[in-house]
Amino acid sequence: MQPDEMFAKLESFGITDKATYFNQAFSRNIGLFTEEEQERLSNFRIAIPGMGGVGGLHLITLTRTGITKFNIADFDSYEPANINRQYGARVPEFGRSKLEVMAEQALSINPYLELNLFKEGINASNMDDFLDGVDVVLDGLDFFEFETRRLLFKRAAEKGIHVITAGPMGYSSAMLIFSPDGMGFDEYFNIRDGMADDDKYLSFALGLSPRPTHIKYMNFKKVDFSSKAGPSLNIACQICTGMAATEAVKVILKKGKIKPVPHYFQYDPFLQTLRKGYLFMGNKNPWQRLKIQVVKKFISKNKPKLKPDIPEKPGIIPVPGKDIEPSVLEYLIRAGIQAPSGDNCQPWKFEIKKNRIDLFLDREKDRSFFNVNQVASLISCGAVLENIKIAASSMGMEAVIKYDPDLRENDRVASINLIPGEKKKDPLADFIWERHTNRKPFKKTPIAPEILESVETAVSSIPGAQIRFITERAKLKKLARIIYKIDRIRTEHKPLHEHLMSMIRFTENEALEKRDGFPLKNLEAGLAGELFLKVTKPWPVMNIANKIGLGRMVALNAWQGMVNSSGAGLLVMDHIDDQGFIQGGRALEKVWLTFNSRGIQIQPMTAVTLFYLRLILEQNVKSSGFLNQHKEVLTELQDEYYTLFRLSEKKSQAQILLFRFGKAENIGHRTLRPTVQSMINKKPVAS
Repeated sequence: MQPDEMFAKLESFGITDKATYFNQAFSRNIGLFTEEEQERLSNFRIAIPGMGGVGGLHLITLTRTGITKFNIADFDSYEPANINRQYGARVPEFGRSKLEVMAEQALSINPYLELNLFKEGINASNMDDFLDGVDVVLDGLDFFEFETRRLLFKRAAEKGIHVITAGPMGYSSAMLIFSPDGMGFDEYFNIRDGMADDDKYLSFALGLSPRPTHIKYMNFKKVDFSSKAGPSLNIACQICTGMAATEAVKVILKKGKIKPVPHYFQYDPFLQTLRKGYLFMGNKNPWQRLKIQVVKKFISKNKPKLKPDIPEKPGIIPVPGKDIEPSVLEYLIRAGIQAPSGDNCQPWKFEIKKNRIDLFLDREKDRSFFNVNQVASLISCGAVLENIKIAASSMGMEAVIKYDPDLRENDRVASINLIPGEKKKDPLADFIWERHTNRKPFKKTPIAPEILESVETAVSSIPGAQIRFITERAKLKKLARIIYKIDRIRTEHKPLHEHLMSMIRFTENEALEKRDGFPLKNLEAGLAGELFLKVTKPWPVMNIANKIGLGRMVALNAWQGMVNSSGAGLLVMDHIDDQGFIQGGRALEKVWLTFNSRGIQIQPMTAVTLFYLRLILEQNVKSSGFLNQHKEVLTELQDEYYTLFRLSEKKSQAQILLFRFGKAENIGHRTLRPTVQSMINKKPVAS
């Protein structure tokens, strides 16, 4: 509703001026405030940096309390991930400025507000303007905006302004009040120049809640300082604003007792617990320092040891008609190479041209028995293309993919032409960095039909792609038996065994140095399994293990994985050719990201599909590379396998990916990727 419409609406209720509106709109406050106090509230100015989960609620709560003057700041816009806790987050507002939306919301409550908007957020250059004429600051900054918060508190103290910070912690709110004549931010939290970011975050968190209630129920495996992510509830945000707004009113009305730091407060409705106290010396308190060290050790022990670095998105927005900055193109390649590949061999090379990225197949990266006719690598290239296309949308760009018909001659898979504009962000973009193979046991809990339908919808956007699911327990057991028999081929086939062992990184240093293959702990084999892999690395040892039956342990692990899942899926393309496999790779990535976006994990079971593809592609070749007994196993199981997934032997269909899916705990060791520069062709490639 526009301002003129709002004032016309007020007039229809007989309200023609500010005083009349105030008398009616805030009449129910009287009794908790006197008429004089209510009038005084309207003359104070509150500064709220951040319009997210807590800051947005601060603005609305204080507006309904009768405050009329605000300085508010935020540079961000709404997206689906904000829905669970942010007042202004609604589907119609996705993509809109948080600041503008919240200003509209507040003005719709009180059209007489005086708002100063800081659209770039707050920083060193505008901090004094933001604090100009302010009586109280209510901290609404994101938890991880540490240096900005530090500067805010410092300048507010210098200007004689109280700052109130309340943070959502589980179901609870933890609150601190900083008085200009009391302990400062750095003094209370014991912040020193040169501290690592993780140490700053930890000091802030434990200083905010010195006797935390939420540790009794929060899953701290979901807290990741390096990714700047952690769980948060709207329930807690509501409590934050109730506590902080109350203190703000007390400060400006000089009503009630104010207890600044080192006093602390935390209220937890889940536990029905109030904890308050006096943290002598702040975080310098010996007991508090010990506590910080213990928590730091706990976090270090449980945090993922190996995981890819998530780059900052370039701050440059590509503009139509202008060249795209190299940093943007490199960011898109970085997103592209988060794609899966056979044994994480990373068979890709790139060329950067004007507003274009060319993707090349690097055949030398995988000459294994699995990768017949480079099929596995082409599938992986398709996944790279899809990642780049999705990531481009997050920067407003359309990515037009043009496949190269001369792939077999020049190894160029495709060119991606990037067109800056106003392309809407694909919801899957954020999950590119989260996607990984999970080999942990999955829960058997059935997956909601609408989730499977969303995966089918995602696949349908790729011409010729189809997905088949198995969720019945009896059929999953049949499939597990098939996988068990076929997976035995992997340990009994010398080239396959030697290739796998060449791709396992048996030490963390080796994994960090090579940044490809599988870190040993990524395989989730457990101590006994890791020992088995180390001992059987030489083929003669593995061969003996096979002869005495120990090789079946590997296949048994695959059987257990399948029966301990919610279901299995098979992605197929309706034609077997290079473009079919590339398109299949694009569909594969859509499947994986869509499942991950719904909290579902995936583990590929690639031996089955790649072995059958080899049989199909080499059916007219005298020798397929299989031992006779292995070929007999595949032939014997083919009818049962094809029947389970409704495949036709007569119809030419490309099997892209067989996988199991379900809910599971996060893994602790991810596979790694090299630098983008190492994947860019240094010498011109034929175009």
